[in-house]
Amino acid sequence: MKRLFGSALKTLGFLTIVLAFPLVITLFGAWGILLGIYIIGVGILLYIIDAIVNYLIKNQKIFNGLQITLAIVYLLFCSWTYMKWQEHNTIIFPSNFKGEAAIIFGIKGYPELSKTKFWKKEIHIPENRVIITSTKEEEIPSQVRFSFKDNSKVDYSKIDWKPGFEIDCIISDSRIKSWLFRIDGDENSMVQSVMTDLCTKIIEGKETSFYTSRNNPIVPDNRGKYLSLTSRELSLLPNGLKSTGVYKAILTDNDFTEIPKQILEIESLQHLIMAANPISDFPCNLQELKRLKSVSFAATKIKEINCDLSTLDSLEHFDISRNGLIKFPEQIKSVPNLIQLSLNGNSFTDISFLDKKLNKLETLYLYSNEIERIPEEIKYLSNLKELLIFDNKIDSIPEYISELKSLEKLEIWDNPIKYISPEIKNLKRLKQMRIDDDHLTSEDKEILKELLPNCQINFQTRADKHK
Repeated sequence: MKRLFGSALKTLGFLTIVLAFPLVITLFGAWGILLGIYIIGVGILLYIIDAIVNYLIKNQKIFNGLQITLAIVYLLFCSWTYMKWQEHNTIIFPSNFKGEAAIIFGIKGYPELSKTKFWKKEIHIPENRVIITSTKEEEIPSQVRFSFKDNSKVDYSKIDWKPGFEIDCIISDSRIKSWLFRIDGDENSMVQSVMTDLCTKIIEGKETSFYTSRNNPIVPDNRGKYLSLTSRELSLLPNGLKSTGVYKAILTDNDFTEIPKQILEIESLQHLIMAANPISDFPCNLQELKRLKSVSFAATKIKEINCDLSTLDSLEHFDISRNGLIKFPEQIKSVPNLIQLSLNGNSFTDISFLDKKLNKLETLYLYSNEIERIPEEIKYLSNLKELLIFDNKIDSIPEYISELKSLEKLEIWDNPIKYISPEIKNLKRLKQMRIDDDHLTSEDKEILKELLPNCQINFQTRADKHK
């Protein structure tokens, strides 16, 4: 027993090692095991220190005094470590709070957050829901707890906390950094409105942020400059984009419900990608972009178009793929110079909506729909060069296909093709064709090769493809 408890350091070492085991059990997993090993190591270190002191110090009085001193230092260290471990922010919301709130960090001249008392920092969310502070995010504890002003019960499952929510001011190198909170309420743009207003004031020289952009969202390439803001949960943009001179804006996978007004001010814009945003109503103000050549509303919620698109003279590519469309938006036909149309990933079963109004099309994407046949109306697409109609339910290639005199590429694989009209021989410009051969005999394939001697035909077996 004396070997275990013969001195203050030995006693503390033993207790430290014993403490490690319930911690490993409580904090099960890799983190608990590593912490347990660390604490056991500290306990063993205390035994080693005791042995060194015992070896070097022969005077019993000095030995006892040093033991007590080292024990006190160790206990103070443990207390400090525990306090740091328990250090956290308590975010106190107003009573019955629902919706959005935020703490915006690092804005020069604003009040600092309250000081930490022991291991707890209380941050009271005001009635206006937003705190703007000069305190930096890295200056406060990273752990957070929540409470309400009236001490009512907190349901953590209804609180969505997004630390590090940021908005780049784009035309300056400043960045607005925040903690965003949502409690059991609909998302809105209130916090982002405050953040973009701060950006405007920074651009005007009225405010200063301690944070700078880590990656400039305006990216140069061999065609000029483009704006890239993907997957940032944005619903608003800061002002001043008109002066950027970008030729393309990529705003994919955000929370925009319309085209931001700042984008519509960019006179140089030629390409706009608004894919994967919760846009329900087609933005008729798209016509303000006079130089627009391509636009993508893929994977949005647009089901119909209720405005005239005939003034979009420069628009050549229209992408409305992956929207679950059953009915074709007829207004697309009013785009006067459309040469590429992306309708893939919808739910079309019939494509008889094709007509002479689309006769300028050179590229048509219809893959991954529910199309059952190629209709006679396909003949109106006399300028079509690429037809991608794979992954559908088409079982034959009819004679109408021969009217596509300009066709150079045909992707019709992943369809149960059983019949190919001999008239396909009239596709003199066809260079590439990809088709499944599950339902074609060897003779069928040889005949097809003879009908299209100048075409590279890639046969594939669907069963093999899905392995």
